[in-house]
Formats: sequence, C-alpha cells, structure tokens
Amino acid sequence: MQVKLSGFETQKDPIQNYCKLGCGILSSSGLAAFLIGLGTASASAEITPFQIQSTGTISGTIQLPSFNPNFNNRVTRVDTDSTGTYNRNIGSNSNPNYVPVYKSDYVKVQTRTDGSLHYFVDFKGIPVVAFDGILNSPVLSGGELTPYTYQGKLPGTKYQGVVQDEFGLTKAFYTGIVTDPKTGQQYEGTFQVSGQGPRYSDRNGGESPTVFDFKSDIPGKPTVTSYKMTNSPLVRLTINVPADAKLVTPPTTGGGSSTPPTSPTSPTSPTPPAPPISPPSPHLPTSTSPSPHHPTTTSTSPTPTPDIEFSSGNSIAVNSPVFNSASMCVQNSENCRTKVTLTPKKAIGPRSRVLLR
Repeated sequence: MQVKLSGFETQKDPIQNYCKLGCGILSSSGLAAFLIGLGTASASAEITPFQIQSTGTISGTIQLPSFNPNFNNRVTRVDTDSTGTYNRNIGSNSNPNYVPVYKSDYVKVQTRTDGSLHYFVDFKGIPVVAFDGILNSPVLSGGELTPYTYQGKLPGTKYQGVVQDEFGLTKAFYTGIVTDPKTGQQYEGTFQVSGQGPRYSDRNGGESPTVFDFKSDIPGKPTVTSYKMTNSPLVRLTINVPADAKLVTPPTTGGGSSTPPTSPTSPTSPTPPAPPISPPSPHLPTSTSPSPHHPTTTSTSPTPTPDIEFSSGNSIAVNSPVFNSASMCVQNSENCRTKVTLTPKKAIGPRSRVLLR
C-alpha cells in the first residue's frame, strides 16, 4: 500500500499564506495609522496668541471725530513757571538747556507743604481718528493699514488714538507680515496694533503731537481740529499675533543650521614594508592614523488710570506626541524600527499713564 503524503503538504500552504497576508495587513494598517496620526498632529497645530514689542513711525492727518469734537475725560497736568510757560530740557540732566514750548493763560497755583508755590496748567486729552495713515516698523513688511469703522459710525478709519501728554495709538489693523525679533519667525495675517509716541517732557517730545499742539488747556475749548503727522516716532509699538496667523517660515532649532556638518573621513594609514627574514627583524614603528576632529553641532500685560499726571512723573491717586513605530514590520524584514519625534513649539504693556478723573 502506498500512502501519499502530498495531502499533508498541501495543508501547510494556506496557513502560511494566511499568516503572510495577516502580517502584511497589520503592517500596512499600522503604517497608515501612523501616517494619519502624523498628518493630524501637523494639521491640528495652531499658534498661541502672543505679543511682539517694537518701535516705529506713523504718518497721517489726525482729527477730532465729527460726532464728538470734544475733549475726553482725562486730564494731563503740566508744571509751568509763574507765567504759565512750559520749558523743555533739550539738553541733559548734567548740562540742561531749557527752551520755551508752550504758554497758557490758564495757569493755576498751589502752596506746597514746605510753603513753596507750585504753578501748573491742566489739559484735557483729545480723541482723534485718521482716514489716511502709514505705519512703518522694522518688524512689519509687505502690508499696510487696513481700514475699519470707528465706533460703528466712521467707516474708512485707518487708526484711532488720543492726544495727551503723548500721542497714543490706541487701535489699528495691519495686514501683512510680522517678524518676531526674538526668533526670526515670520507670521502672515491681520494684526491689531497699538503704541505711543514720546512724552512731552522728553527731548524729542516735539516730534509727536501732544496737548500743546491742540491747545487743550482747561477751561479753554479746542482751537485745533486736525494735525498732520509725518513719520512721527512711536517709542513703543505692540503687535498682537492671533491664533489664526499663518506661519511663513519654519522655526529654526537652536538658532543654527538644521543640517549637521559632515564628519571628515579618516585617512588611510600606509602599509609598512615587510621586514627581511634572514637578519634579525628590526623594530618597526607602528603607523598611527591621526584621529580626525569631528565638529559638534550646538543647538542653540490695565489698572484703572488715575486722573492727574504731573510733568515730574509724580501723581495724586483720587506636547506634541512622539510616535514609535515599533512592530510595524513586514515579516522577515530585518530593521524596521522607526522613531519620529515632533518637537513642540514654545509659545510677554504699555507705559503707565497716571491720570485722575
């Protein structure tokens, strides 16, 4: 009797096929899941809103709003002499040089605790708007101020502000690109900005509009209704980067090149000649290959404002996931361990104004 063993042999093939098919499916599914997870992580990344501080200049014609051509409710107190004249020091503290800047007919006087007399003039601040405007800054590029509607009544407004002891840019929108000076990272979108010009008592206080220019000394009325600024300095400019801003350039790691330098190739040592056989073999020096130097890569915010402000500065208070694709291997592959690491991105107010209502 002959027994055929071929049937047993044919029973082994389906099992092997199923195993191979199952491993292939599992491996393909794992790879697909990994790729989907990686894409989801990238797509879900968003910017954490933050602020960029810089300086700049601003131009445009500021004017009192047509529906509210009046002072606002803030008062700036300026120390003067007995005639109501304010003098600005354009020199230094050690070598002062005072020049007259403004003379008011509404000088007031108080007696200090030490018996001396204090002369001053009170000014009211003025809200202003501009329908033309240009904003420049080292961190802004490729854009311009975007018009909006001021208090729902004045469409086409480029920016708004207030004139007090200094010019305050209270609101504007810049559409373009902003560069973070700390990281070099660029963002594209529409950014709300604010800022302020130099104070009236600063050496360059005359380069920016103040209450002197609008002659808003109390109890007077506004006699100036508009003022043209040309590249007036902003000693502080704040740009708000929103969550929907678009990343323009990828962040650099360690502040250097992302491509590591190539290590030099070790030189090949020459083969010493074979020593003679018959005479005693002399001692031959061993050739040592110099160890090459491998360079290393070094990875490198409002409290209520008081009402009165003095020119002296004193005041009266009335993880991103890590994917390890282990076990995502096709059967019989030798090296299939993959590790992908996503490094999470790391995600700071205006000068105080002392005013009394």
